[in-house]
Amino acid sequence: MNVNLTCTKIDFNGFGTVTFKNKSYLVKGLLLNEEATIDITEGKKYAQLVKIISASDKRISPICPKSKECGGCQYLHMSYDEELRIKNEYMKELFQNINGGKISDINGMHDPYYYRNKCQMVYKLSKTRKVVCGFYEEHTHNIVSVTDCKLHAKTATKIINSFNEVLTKHKIEPFDERTNSGVIKHVLVRYGFQTKEIMLVIVTNGEMFPGRNNVLKDLLKLDLGITTIVQNYNPRETSIVLGEKERILYGPGFIYDIIGDYKFKISSKSFYQVNAVGMKHLYNRAIELANIKNTDLVLDTYCGVGTLSIFASKYAREVIGVELNKDAIKDAIINSKINQIKNINFINDDSTKFMQKLAINRQTIDVLILDPPRLGSTEQFINTLKILKPKTVVYVSCEPTTLKRDLYTFFENDYEITNFETFDMFPRTSNIESIVVLKRNEE
Repeated sequence: MNVNLTCTKIDFNGFGTVTFKNKSYLVKGLLLNEEATIDITEGKKYAQLVKIISASDKRISPICPKSKECGGCQYLHMSYDEELRIKNEYMKELFQNINGGKISDINGMHDPYYYRNKCQMVYKLSKTRKVVCGFYEEHTHNIVSVTDCKLHAKTATKIINSFNEVLTKHKIEPFDERTNSGVIKHVLVRYGFQTKEIMLVIVTNGEMFPGRNNVLKDLLKLDLGITTIVQNYNPRETSIVLGEKERILYGPGFIYDIIGDYKFKISSKSFYQVNAVGMKHLYNRAIELANIKNTDLVLDTYCGVGTLSIFASKYAREVIGVELNKDAIKDAIINSKINQIKNINFINDDSTKFMQKLAINRQTIDVLILDPPRLGSTEQFINTLKILKPKTVVYVSCEPTTLKRDLYTFFENDYEITNFETFDMFPRTSNIESIVVLKRNEE
């Protein structure tokens, strides 16, 4: 049934809340205090926005025509200031019982569009038999074709669209998960904002790529500035984009980028922050808050390609970087050599297991840095701090809920928060990056 209702709250995922007959419903695309006609189905959690009756002054026209279908962005229908307000409110509410809501206002971006240096999309064949790619519709595996993602680097968009035209010309079939047939599953572009170097990764359903040489020939003829092209094989039925094996088709198989004073080698599977502009600010602030002394031993866990390790090396006596991903650790070692840094040792190991080994040997460290994946760290990792006793812990998090869970374990190990700052590394999406600094309570 259609009813006219007013939005009383908006959540972190951009859904507005309305109440009808003492029951709350979530409505996508509705802003705080807006009156709208809502299609309610009793018994369901979500309701549909039919039309806006009284619009908020925070409402804007979405810059992307596919915003209602695509599941990639959550905030395109509101001003950027309103997005930041929602993110601030969410974080302070989430952590109010932990830190009394004492969190700095989020550090926003000067320009919240076209910031992604890593751009990946999934493929399908259009009704007109053209090869197209895009993103999954929210909560489905329906692919929404997108030719101009407003978050991707503009150069990456140009590369992807040109690649799709070449695939269409040569009648290269996209992979179809329903029939388990076709060749091209995903495309991934990595772009160095400072170096302008470009990596094109073509993800195929196995090693076979009929017409590969003709595709490469025509693509390179376009003179798009591509530095390297890699074919990645991923025959698995999985949502993970990249497979284990790959083949270099053109160029060196990697690119370089520059962050601050340092140069970094980036491979197809290396972890590297997707927002290069925000990354410099984030890492500079993390190192500043760590207050590293020239006598300190710094342990950087989940270190990826060594970005934070290298930033820390300027101030520390010694840095140890630990990373499970073999490709990333190879890049990290090379990155330390490129930047002529002598006081770093990179180790290929699981971060929790490495911490446990240090604890068994009763070793101590001065500063601990951790930048874990979205799942956060582990209790076993944090519990080693009873023995390792770093005076300072710098936790860089991309997922507030696992950060909150982990902080309780830090408190149990006699650590307390001294700084809590947030950064909008993923504008127009419901993601937040945080830096939490914890100090050991010596009392």
